[in-house]
Amino acid sequence: MYKFKSQAMKLSQGGFTLLELVVVIVIVGILAAVAVPKFGSLSSDARAGVIQGVSGSLASANTAIYAAASVQGKTGATGTVAVCNASVDVVYGYAKDLLEMAKCVIPQPSTDFGAGGTTTAAMTGAILNHVKANTPADCKVDYTAATATALPGYALTVTGC
Repeated sequence: MYKFKSQAMKLSQGGFTLLELVVVIVIVGILAAVAVPKFGSLSSDARAGVIQGVSGSLASANTAIYAAASVQGKTGATGTVAVCNASVDVVYGYAKDLLEMAKCVIPQPSTDFGAGGTTTAAMTGAILNHVKANTPADCKVDYTAATATALPGYALTVTGC
């Protein structure tokens, strides 16, 4: 009798039907179609966040540079300030460009900012681009140096991140 019961259980056991498998595959396909664009958007949002964070760091560094320039009495049209273990060229007490400001943001020496290589950012005197962005020219911080009548400016472009 034991043998008969075992054979009956074997007959009642079965796998998934073809219809069940097709339904599961369709559901997984729909979820993938919805999720994949979201992951692309997350990468873009992350790069935009990096540019915004770097802009804030640059502004903070420039405030520190201005404080040092004020203490050293170098808030005129041009000058050089000893700050952040470096000599920073200033214009009206603020860094004259991003390369000078980077001396207080990036530990020296550094190859993290520059053109080419495996870097994530390219920096010129006035523009910092995220080189791994979808459109690096549209994922950037533009720096405008201070003038006699205006504070320095930081213009963010994140449409191409």
